[in-house]
Amino acid sequence: MIERLRAIVGEAGVRTGPAGAGWAVHGVAPAVVVAPGTVDQAAAVLELASREGWRVEPAGAGTWLGWGRPPERVDIVLSAERLAAVEAYEPADLTAVVGAGITLGALADTLARHRQWLPLDPAGGGAGTLGAAVSLAEAGPLRLAHGTPRDHVLGLTLVTGDGRVLELGGRVVKNVAGFDLVKLVTGSRGTLGLVCRVCVRLRPLPERDATLVLAAAGPEAAVELATALRDPRIEPAALELVSPPLAATALGVGAAEWAVVVRLQGGAAAVAEAEARVRERAGGAQVLTPDAAHARALWAALGEPEARAALVARLADRPSDLERTLAAALALPGAAVAWPLLVHAGSGIVRAAVPADACSDEAAARWAAALTQARSRLGERGGTVLCVRAPRAVIEAGLDPFGDPGPALRLMRALKSKFDPAGVLAPGRFVL
Repeated sequence: MIERLRAIVGEAGVRTGPAGAGWAVHGVAPAVVVAPGTVDQAAAVLELASREGWRVEPAGAGTWLGWGRPPERVDIVLSAERLAAVEAYEPADLTAVVGAGITLGALADTLARHRQWLPLDPAGGGAGTLGAAVSLAEAGPLRLAHGTPRDHVLGLTLVTGDGRVLELGGRVVKNVAGFDLVKLVTGSRGTLGLVCRVCVRLRPLPERDATLVLAAAGPEAAVELATALRDPRIEPAALELVSPPLAATALGVGAAEWAVVVRLQGGAAAVAEAEARVRERAGGAQVLTPDAAHARALWAALGEPEARAALVARLADRPSDLERTLAAALALPGAAVAWPLLVHAGSGIVRAAVPADACSDEAAARWAAALTQARSRLGERGGTVLCVRAPRAVIEAGLDPFGDPGPALRLMRALKSKFDPAGVLAPGRFVL
């Protein structure tokens, strides 16, 4: 296997033994890590793997390999990390075509030279690749104003499980002909193909970017304050609730307090006016205003718990039902005491980032039961619970990380068979 793969991608594109040890997928070491240098090489690798029945895990920089269900085995981790060039960038058009292996940090540096940016801020900061963020549909606090990867990707190049190269979407905003396969691939978690190239829509950097941190006495007070701040005259770019213990260590509020974190972006006058309204809504609550450098560090710190966590669960429902969604999250073992809750208050999403010592093998059955109960509780009114990362012991104790997809499963199977006829791409890692 390895020599045949080396013949396709060259010596520089193959890692085995200790060189590939850091690419374990949910604890399962691959036989080989392959990093093609061109789209054609990626296609040749997948065509061969499909023919031979080798199981392939698509990847970027390896940042999110612990997400999803544990695999039975991994023959090849296929990384897009060498496909990292900025292939076309015209600042006047506010679009860029880049290799999927470019890290979000490197892309941000390139765009900042022209006072532009791609407003995606998934957990883990700039170390992850654009292709992985697209494949996982990962987004952070900025989703409130700027949306998720589905709102930024205009087109992409996908290599299917059997080695076909598909050019999906386009390079202009008004590209609406036919089925929107770009949105289908976004969030498919590598089950339909390897994303090799992405065309993204960009935004001008805001003239002013301000962050305010408000202290709240508890979860109910935090939700009440966040509700008051969801005002069209304020229009926050991000509106987050942060529980103890992270609120104190990262944001500087009292040890038992919650924090409401508001990000305001736009013209200087508009941001100043919105900031005044935030202070008005805060009443007598403590308001901290970190400078630009501290604000960047603050937002990075809010993404770190998920990046390090052994179990990551996301509870979601309508923003108007946030209080009930948060109550379901607070019922999880150790919530807001042993580990933090981070809440996208404007989007109705509560994120649980649980470290390994809080979900040990001995507690696996308890966690499986608690998350299943939370899913049932939220599901009664249309909410969801996704466990994008969970220890193998918790899954084996009965937790279904993604839940029952219902009637959509039949359609998902049909699509999977078209894009990956041999079923070699991340089998069993997502819903299929």
